[in-house]
Amino acid sequence: MREVPCEFLSGGEVGPNPRWHMPRHSHRVHELIVVLSGAMLLETDEETVRAGPGDLLFYRAGNPHKETSDPREPVNTYFISFNAPHMTVADFTLRMRDADARVRQMVTWLVRDHRAGVGAGQLKPLLQALLMEVRRLRTSPSDPWLDDLRRHMQQNLTRTVYLDDLARRSRMSKFAFVRKFKRLSGRTPMRELQWMRLNQARAMMLASALPVKAIAPAVGLNDEYQLSKLFRRHFNLSPREMRARVGL
Repeated sequence: MREVPCEFLSGGEVGPNPRWHMPRHSHRVHELIVVLSGAMLLETDEETVRAGPGDLLFYRAGNPHKETSDPREPVNTYFISFNAPHMTVADFTLRMRDADARVRQMVTWLVRDHRAGVGAGQLKPLLQALLMEVRRLRTSPSDPWLDDLRRHMQQNLTRTVYLDDLARRSRMSKFAFVRKFKRLSGRTPMRELQWMRLNQARAMMLASALPVKAIAPAVGLNDEYQLSKLFRRHFNLSPREMRARVGL
């Protein structure tokens, strides 16, 4: 049987809508969902999953599923549909974690370029890189304790998050909590939170025309000056320079 080639087909966004719902359906192609914010309930014949920020949802071609936004936390997602060789996606599971937001960033670029009219052939290398990153995530060990904390932090980006609160949530002393978190993630909890905010800000910046002063509070930062300072420190670019590099 002839192998299916890797091919980008389409991409888009589901904006926050407390009444959003997709009845049971399936696709003839694969679909990958990136949950940006909010929450949704996903039902398949085998399981029911509540997905939130940082989650990736993979709908294998032909597998029926039903999706419903949480009315209290309306879901916002990006989605892409594609073809890929069987062995490329063979070990993909229904839900995966995008701990470092790399897949989210690549999907953001794919959706943005697709909207701008970039051809599927030009998007193929980025799709292939994305699928390799998902495969890496599948083979990297995942720690449920760390995943739960990252999910909690991602869901509370707009709020003030204190180290004491995170340690208390884990029922640990601050010292023991920081040591365990850094051992598992390679960063301290507050540095991890800062990276989450920066990645969220970068994704918003590249996917929308929102001004920096509107993005800063949306990711839990004080103002545009703090956001610009952090951008220069970590990306060696101002927000304006980053947008200019991708033609926004």
